[in-house]
Formats: sequence, structure tokens, C-alpha cells
Amino acid sequence: MATLVDDHLAPTLVLLPGLDGTGILFRRFIEAIGASVDTQIVAYPADQPMNYGELETRVREALPKDRPYVVLGESFSGPIAIRLGANPPAGLMGLILCVTFAKNPYPLLGWAGMLVRTFPVHALPNWVRAPFLWGAAATERTQLESELATAVIGHKVLRHRVASVLGVDDTITLGGIRMPTLVLQASHDRVVPGTATEHIMRTLPTAELVQIRGPHMLLQIRAAECASVVGRFIEAL
Repeated sequence: MATLVDDHLAPTLVLLPGLDGTGILFRRFIEAIGASVDTQIVAYPADQPMNYGELETRVREALPKDRPYVVLGESFSGPIAIRLGANPPAGLMGLILCVTFAKNPYPLLGWAGMLVRTFPVHALPNWVRAPFLWGAAATERTQLESELATAVIGHKVLRHRVASVLGVDDTITLGGIRMPTLVLQASHDRVVPGTATEHIMRTLPTAELVQIRGPHMLLQIRAAECASVVGRFIEAL
């Protein structure tokens, strides 16, 4: 029997995390958006290598069944959010794509999908990773937060997710979205290139693009500004 969705309730913001899959790094953004918006994090298994299709199934099972909601896909989770938007379950009112992509943002590395499955991703020291993720805002605290978020993730799982990024292409799916969509772009993103956002906007020109000054970890470094933009988007729905 179908579950009824109460359209009179304020939409819940469902957060789909970045590569770590834990949702730990959403803490600052959730604090910034406050009690005005109910939030729900859908975390991914830390010990099970799952492809985008399997993760999509897991997310669909975890979505609210009795109230309207908006889905925010951050970075790695963009393709999952896109698939939800193109084939929306009951209750989904809008989509937010944050510092993300619809297809492999590194086309010249597409050949490395299998190779990366054996690459020691965890071996990269934080002083190498942090400047790319956090930009000039990288501090000991942000490096610690990154370590906490990735410490629980199995090496095989993390490599599998990177390989999934290098093999994904949801361009056609993106073009099938017919719901309000907000695209958040970081002005100084050193992880997801601007060409990835340009591709999204060419494929889905009805989407609203908002560029915010900051690094790839936009929801963390510019939490208040992002919360304001997201809050307005949800309120307009």
C-alpha cells in the first residue's frame, strides 16, 4: 500500500555525503542551518564496496516516507542525487547539487578506473590532501576532521568509490530532471573542476546556479552562506 506524504509539512533536507560517506563533515552546515530546517543524513557502509547503483538503492530505502523532502548531493553523491531527481520517489520536491558532477570530472583519467582500485589512497598524507579539499582555510582542525571522516572507511571501499567516480556518466539522466534544482559551485574548487559545473548547466539549463567563494569543502568552510542559500531554496518550494 502506498504511503501518504503530507505536503503541508516543511520539507526535510536529506544530505548525501562526499567520498567519506559518513556525513561527519556536515556538522558545521547543520549547525548553521539551525532548527529552521529538519535534516537527515544518509550514511554509506564503511565496510562494503558499493557502486553508484547499489548506493542509490540504499538511499531510496532510507528516504522519508511520510513527509516532503529535498535531497542535497555533495561531491561524490552528485550522481546519486541526479538519479533520484530524474526518477523521483514520492515526496521529493527539489534537488541540490553541491560541488559535484554528472560524469567523470577527470576525463583524461578515465582509463585509470581499474588501476585506482589498487592505489593506496589512505597513504596520501593529510598535508597533501587538505589544501585541495580545504584550500587556504586548511588548518590542523580541518585536517583532523578529514582524518576522523576517513579513518573508519575501509581502504578497499574508498578505492572503489574513487573508481566509481572515474567511470560514471549520468548526463542523459541529468537531462531528464523536471524538478527545481539548485547547483552550488565553489569558486576555488581544486577537486571538482569548473568544467563539471558547466556540463551540468548545459545539460540542465533550468537549474539555478549559485557560486560561493570558497574551496571544495564549501558546506564546511562557508557553512553560514551555504545554509542561507539552501534555506531560501527550500522556502521557495
